[in-house]
Amino acid sequence: MRVLIISDSHGKTENIEYLKGKIGKIDLVLHCGDGIADIDYIGDIFKCRATGVTGNCDLFSREPSMVNLNIEGNLIHIEHGHRLQFRSDVDLISFAKDNGYDVVLFGHTHVQKLLNKDGVWVVNPGSISRPRDGYPSYCILEVEGKGKLDFKLLRL
Repeated sequence: MRVLIISDSHGKTENIEYLKGKIGKIDLVLHCGDGIADIDYIGDIFKCRATGVTGNCDLFSREPSMVNLNIEGNLIHIEHGHRLQFRSDVDLISFAKDNGYDVVLFGHTHVQKLLNKDGVWVVNPGSISRPRDGYPSYCILEVEGKGKLDFKLLRL
């Protein structure tokens, strides 16, 4: 399964439209908040299921603030990050392990992060529209079964 992970689109879909021609077929899109209103449009662009969570700028959305998904045996937790009571890598890993998550996806910082420790992945795709660490960014996840996860942080 091929998954596109984005965050912090803030209603700006031009870069997402550009991605369609650049990255090819996607099976699932995950949005880590701040722009969740774009989710149906994004699903239409990639002709696949798209889901995500609300962020601190998604004030009137009825979408959830957290989502847990099981993708080919891997438990993935998604939240925007503004409600996380911790910021250190150690705390994020502990949070994941305490809750049985294989992956924690978040946004909010507009900065990419990719960490694998003790079998747990912590991933922030950065921002597709307003990066704080260079060019707009996103993540591609290839899943080939339980524990077989390949994350690639990419930029436009």
